[in-house]
Amino acid sequence: MCYTATVQEPFYVSGFLYNPNSEKLLLIQTEANDDLITLWKMLVGEGNNGEPAEATFQRVINECLNLEVKPKSIFPIYDYFDEAQRKTNYVFYAEVRRSPSFEALQQGTPSWVRFSDISKFPFFANTKQDMVVGERVINLKRRIALNIQ
Repeated sequence: MCYTATVQEPFYVSGFLYNPNSEKLLLIQTEANDDLITLWKMLVGEGNNGEPAEATFQRVINECLNLEVKPKSIFPIYDYFDEAQRKTNYVFYAEVRRSPSFEALQQGTPSWVRFSDISKFPFFANTKQDMVVGERVINLKRRIALNIQ
């Protein structure tokens, strides 16, 4: 799938910010539910009719974090049909060169974490798998940049 193509079917995007300098990513820590469990998730947003998935992720970052990210800093991870949502989920990450602090959001508190820490966190459905695949994509990109096999 070309991630800049216009998507006509209902879809949503999810993803995270990644700082290659600190090797940290930005996730959202939700408020504790009735069972006192705090769950972690990525940035998530619905696609607008006729909007490319990449542009949707760029808009979600801007709306949620009030942060402008250039399209050249946004990278696709993968996509899949989410049976529970009955929509395709396009997963992205955006590279940033600094790790700013963000105020608490309506959906939770943004926090910078390392990939090595995510195994300790409880996630919403599919998010942990999305994170594992995201880490693999980032590691592959790093190896290619360093010309390592």
